[in-house]
Amino acid sequence: LITTSFWWFCVLLFLLIVVFLSVSNGSVVPVLTTAWSSTVPATSPPGCWPPDVDFCELLYCERVYCCPAPAGGSTGFNITATTSAGEEMSDLAGFCSTERRKENFYDKLKNASDWTNTTIHSIMIKENQQVIDSKYCLRDECGPGKYIYRVPVSQFVPVNMRVTLLMNSTELLVVHLCNFDESVACSALMDMNTVTWRKYPSNTQGEHEWPLHVARLHHSSYHFRSTVAGQADCSTDQNYEGALFTDYHLYFYRRCTDA
Repeated sequence: LITTSFWWFCVLLFLLIVVFLSVSNGSVVPVLTTAWSSTVPATSPPGCWPPDVDFCELLYCERVYCCPAPAGGSTGFNITATTSAGEEMSDLAGFCSTERRKENFYDKLKNASDWTNTTIHSIMIKENQQVIDSKYCLRDECGPGKYIYRVPVSQFVPVNMRVTLLMNSTELLVVHLCNFDESVACSALMDMNTVTWRKYPSNTQGEHEWPLHVARLHHSSYHFRSTVAGQADCSTDQNYEGALFTDYHLYFYRRCTDA
């Protein structure tokens, strides 16, 4: 027993001497570290946000297309609503009562046994499987009933690149193309005498694939409306938004800088 006690006394005395010598020399006893703690990878600098639509995994991203903006055209992209100032003030005056009625009607429909959710489950670019989701939302305007996405297109996307918008839904829905603006083409295409672009169908059912001309345009916009067949269309009153249909506004624009 005396031998054991003496051994522990020697160990403690040795530790005290080590600590005393370390403090007196102005140094700190080094802390043992494992191998992984010294090999933490450096954080990579953040890229453009939200991410551009690009096909760099499929094509070489070296040549720049569709930049700068067409001569005489605007480099900015006005994404405000097309309603006049008078209409906007009129809508604002009855906003509270309209919203209250809409909520009541919406609640009644949701509680009905035959009500169908008209929200699109997912939206993506088919060619590169790039998902268009809440990170592209404009000022958090993502539902319910109305979704606004602002989607940058990389300057390295060729003007002849096929860009197909793929919409998936859990319900059997009809997607209407209510409106679109493709008036601002790339400068190279404006020099051509004739440009043949395939017209869009008025709606899709079952499989919702939209081969859009966004690669040929400096900026463009599309308004889709999803609903149950025969329940609503593009002429349906806007007050039924979220109840009978869901609206999707997508704005594509060329991002010609790294900002």
